[in-house]
Amino acid sequence: MRNVENSALKIERARELNRLACEDISQGEIESASEKLLHAIRLAPTLAAPHTNLGVLYCWEGKLDEAITLHLKARHLDPNLSAPHTNLGVAYAWNGQLDFAIRSVKTALQFNPNSAEAHTCLGFIYISQGDIDTAIASTQEAIRLGDGGEARSNLGLIYTWQGQFDKAVVLYKKAIETDPTLAEPHNNLGLLYMFKGEIDKAIKAFRTSIDLDGGEEPHTNLGLLYMWQEDFDNAISLHQEALEMAPDTTEVLINLAYTYYSQNKLDEAMKTLKDALRTDPNSAEANNNIGIIHFLQNRTTEAISSFKKANTLAEARNNIGIVYYQKGNQDAAVTEFKAAIQGDNLEEAHYNLTMITSESETVDASELQISPIGAPMGAPAVWCEILH
Repeated sequence: MRNVENSALKIERARELNRLACEDISQGEIESASEKLLHAIRLAPTLAAPHTNLGVLYCWEGKLDEAITLHLKARHLDPNLSAPHTNLGVAYAWNGQLDFAIRSVKTALQFNPNSAEAHTCLGFIYISQGDIDTAIASTQEAIRLGDGGEARSNLGLIYTWQGQFDKAVVLYKKAIETDPTLAEPHNNLGLLYMFKGEIDKAIKAFRTSIDLDGGEEPHTNLGLLYMWQEDFDNAISLHQEALEMAPDTTEVLINLAYTYYSQNKLDEAMKTLKDALRTDPNSAEANNNIGIIHFLQNRTTEAISSFKKANTLAEARNNIGIVYYQKGNQDAAVTEFKAAIQGDNLEEAHYNLTMITSESETVDASELQISPIGAPMGAPAVWCEILH
């Protein structure tokens, strides 16, 4: 009898520790929350809530394997709870296992179809897959059910990519109003201002996101802005900080290489871009910028090859047009410049086309405008489900 009473007391104490840990999480006291959750698990190893809550904290810290193990344990302890399935989906998504992530979040929705967290996470996964229409549907459903701010930020990011800036601003401001601690809408608002050329507003937004522990995205985005302002030391420092947070991130490596290129440090730029290709061999941005370095170092064949790998980008079409013009093939150059204009109304392509088709004397290829490219990063957000 005494053993039963002791067991009941331990379970009640574990539940209390879990509740206190949730309060710590809401106040940003992550280390204290982790200690309480570990204690709760030791006291009552059959309770699901402390396991999945600790898994959320590990996920935030980048300990994805440990997080997945904890969520799987929580799912085993109470298969009918939606939260472990949702949180497992987040961990899988951050680990690049998107098919597993979708399966897990859809299971969560079977147990709780009205989970705004699960719909938000499903939208995040579809964004990661590039399935934008389905992402919009999931995100709008999350907003209808009671968004914590993350879904509005994600929908705003989609609208930003689509150039619907007015709609995006409204969503970002509502997301920030809903949860002022969210870093992602500030980063994405900065991205919007960057696209609009409102640099001072963009810098302020990225700095706010950094202050809110926004991760690698606002660091590398702010680094791009500093590079454009020729503040190269601060730009490099920010890109390197971003790489410390998320090693081998393709976009950050591209942006760091772009900064080296802007300083005419072509060897450092090439080395960094090759690192980017090791992470993502199909990166159009990396191939475009590698092609530029080949061209500047008189490796024409290699330049053409790299630009062709990036031919979905207007910048690459413009750049290969310059190579063709240098080789004396003006008709091919005109075709490429027109493709760059049709694809993205690229300013450099307009200039180059005008230059080579004017009736004035022959233009030297060195007078044409080449198009390097950075990789500004949006920050889609997830909404983990904390079990109180």
